[in-house]
Amino acid sequence: MTALLLDSAARFRARAAHPRRCECDRDTLETPWKAEMCQILHARTQEERRALLDGFLFTHEVEIGRVLKRAQHISHLDYRDKDIVFSYFGDALMRMLSTRWLAKDGPGTSPVFNYSRNLPAILEAETRYWIREDRRKGLLNGTAGVPGDSSHDRRAKLVKRSRDLFEAEHGRPPAEGELVDFHNTRMRATRKDAARQSVLITVKSLGSLRAVPLEDPSLYTDDRMACRDVPDAGARERDQRVRSVIAECVRRDAERGPVRARARTRTPVLMASVARAFFARHREGEFPTRKELVEDLGVTEPASRREVGSHMNEILTISRTLFSDYRINN
Repeated sequence: MTALLLDSAARFRARAAHPRRCECDRDTLETPWKAEMCQILHARTQEERRALLDGFLFTHEVEIGRVLKRAQHISHLDYRDKDIVFSYFGDALMRMLSTRWLAKDGPGTSPVFNYSRNLPAILEAETRYWIREDRRKGLLNGTAGVPGDSSHDRRAKLVKRSRDLFEAEHGRPPAEGELVDFHNTRMRATRKDAARQSVLITVKSLGSLRAVPLEDPSLYTDDRMACRDVPDAGARERDQRVRSVIAECVRRDAERGPVRARARTRTPVLMASVARAFFARHREGEFPTRKELVEDLGVTEPASRREVGSHMNEILTISRTLFSDYRINN
């Protein structure tokens, strides 16, 4: 009887910790970290949210440590480096707060958070995701020895081995050209198909450093660091074709208008909006993924997410038609 009363009191305190504006599913109110996260999301000012976030990190330091230890082990990070994995956890937490859990319009929280019942596992997966993304982009060291490590890391280890063998054989460090010849000869002699295994190197791939003189601290001292702005002759033509793609999307949206008006149960996602978001940074050569498009457009409903994917297929079909000569010539 006493245990039942204590359990009821604990449940009452957990439910009382949620703000009155809380729209969370009642079955999730007693799950770990839910009450603290809910208070952070419902904070009225940025200062209050920051103070609650600091309190959350301090209160749940032990539980967060368990999550970080597991993420550190799975991500193959150095077990002695605690700061970097904690930094990724904080980054993942802030991204989840700002892009997924906060409501896109009006007060409250998004349904993504309202029905979340295992926040430690979600944040652990998000932490590992950003570690994996930075590692894939080359922004995080320590990939050597990890299953599936990059060819660059494997080749760097082989080049270091070739350098050591050359020094042991000749008694001096090799020059760049000598190292390239020695390494490539060794790889062709020990590998069945060295070219296909991405182990051959050139002088440019060594990435040797050059000293920049103090009297001429210019980027043009090293031609690899110099970046000369060359006008993009085809930018105007590509812009015109992108505008044609968007115009075609606007026309198709207008054709769908009467059909949607007969049975509209939600706000539709316009194809033109998806096209504008997709081509927003086409001049830089950057195109978002479907996941990034959904986040940029603020789409939360499953049906709207599917609509974004359907629109993307049509947009790509239109783009392939208008840019068909690019695919042939390039």
